[in-house]
Amino acid sequence: MSRQYTKIEPYAEEIFRRKGDGETYREIGRSLGLSKEQVKGFVKRQHRKARQLANGYIPLPKGRPRKDSQNTDIQKDNEIAKLKMQVELLRNFQYEAGRK
Repeated sequence: MSRQYTKIEPYAEEIFRRKGDGETYREIGRSLGLSKEQVKGFVKRQHRKARQLANGYIPLPKGRPRKDSQNTDIQKDNEIAKLKMQVELLRNFQYEAGRK
């Protein structure tokens, strides 16, 4: 069985507008010719990207990096943001476990 690939990015604005109006993933997918899982996964990825941007994570450009990469500052900033998120998760875990 072959897979059906559909570019979902052009539908982003409409998906979030309709989700805000209270439609389900299945209803949105059916009207756009997508499956419920495709819509759900897309919304999940977009929310994850928004959370990362809100925490200061800067996404790197796709593809193989150049040998003379000037993205070291961005990589350092991303590593700091990632470590801050991990520290926050560990603090929350310790708090929930009753250690602090």
